[in-house]
Amino acid sequence: MEIKKLYGVLDPYAAKRLQENQRAQQDQAVNRQNGSADQQLGDKVALSPEARLLGATMSAATAAPDARAEKVRNLKEQVQSGTYKPDIKKAAANLIRDDLNLLR
Repeated sequence: MEIKKLYGVLDPYAAKRLQENQRAQQDQAVNRQNGSADQQLGDKVALSPEARLLGATMSAATAAPDARAEKVRNLKEQVQSGTYKPDIKKAAANLIRDDLNLLR
């Protein structure tokens, strides 16, 4: 199994939600700058765009249904019953392929 670009958007709508959230935060920042000094008291947190994207990605990942649950359950049953026979050559080939991809 190969996992690349962990920070990529998993949900096609997550990017739009992220953009809307960023726009809303920018609007709030402008409103705060235009507001009175009383409203500016308190703690502030500023997140980078990468952190916002990571948060949106994690939210999308946790909200997504687990499509592989059936496969995992079947493999677990095979391992417990002793009938699981992995394809060792395929596993070795995948490991070598992944290592070669790391060198690129």
